[in-house]
Amino acid sequence: MIVDMPLAELEQYRPALTASADFDAFWQATLAESDARPLDAQFEVQPYVVDRVTVYDVRYNAYDERTRVAGWYIVPNEGYRLEKDGKIPTIVQYHGYSGGRGHIASYLHWALQGYAVLTVDTRGQDGQTPDNYPYSGGGFVGFMTRGLNDPREYYYRHAYVDCVRAIDVVRSLPETGDIIITGGSQGGGLTLAVAALAQNKGIVAAMPDVPFLCHFQRSIEVFGAGPYHELVDLWKRRPHTVEASYQTLSYFDGMNFAPRITCPVLLSIALLDTICPPSSGFAVYNHLGGEKELKVYPFNGHEGGSVIHDEEKYRFARKMFQLA
Repeated sequence: MIVDMPLAELEQYRPALTASADFDAFWQATLAESDARPLDAQFEVQPYVVDRVTVYDVRYNAYDERTRVAGWYIVPNEGYRLEKDGKIPTIVQYHGYSGGRGHIASYLHWALQGYAVLTVDTRGQDGQTPDNYPYSGGGFVGFMTRGLNDPREYYYRHAYVDCVRAIDVVRSLPETGDIIITGGSQGGGLTLAVAALAQNKGIVAAMPDVPFLCHFQRSIEVFGAGPYHELVDLWKRRPHTVEASYQTLSYFDGMNFAPRITCPVLLSIALLDTICPPSSGFAVYNHLGGEKELKVYPFNGHEGGSVIHDEEKYRFARKMFQLA
């Protein structure tokens, strides 16, 4: 079964970037605004049944300052943590579409290896983080069309920078060492964006899995399920807005971030994925210019490599943290 191109074609697939001439200036201005705004990060200890870790409920100011982002910070206790030069290697994890920080148990596979873990909600999605930004226009169902008329107002401008600010949160802690970022689907797209936008904040590697929000034009041509439907449904009603929508989306395309990522990347792609088409992942991978590894799962869908790939990530993380 083939849901996209044959693998041999995918391996050579390197479409032209769609970034506008002001792509870098747009993000530099956005990050400067974010850096000027206080984090006001707060950590509150939460009782938890596993006595090898301490769990904190985390809250910090989002990019727009009207929203407080919620997360979990899980840190191994003395005697159970890995340390390098007196610091704890840290995993920051982002979430799939409609997901959130969820259950603490979901991150124990990292924390019980000795890593600190920060995981944060995506604004307005499942979790305890609202989206309080006062968009000037409406949107269609879901988040993909919210603020789409203007890249300065687009939903993912806020979501991406909220995730960059999560790096600032762990950087504010004295125990934080090197950082690796990861996430699947939407979390993979967020990982790519943060890897490009926060490359000077001590991120030593990125591990995006079956990433969403990549190579929008190809993805919308061949997807079979998932949130890209929101854009299609909008354009059924407003076909005259398609070109302008793609212009906005170009500022948030993981493919356009790829050449700007300087840290090593472990990327996973599933060839039967109908939500994030394989060609969109290969478009990212083939534009990455630095150290990179690719794991392809020929018979998997959007679940990707699942626990099999988790073990690949464990190996890669130890190598990147220089613990192997």
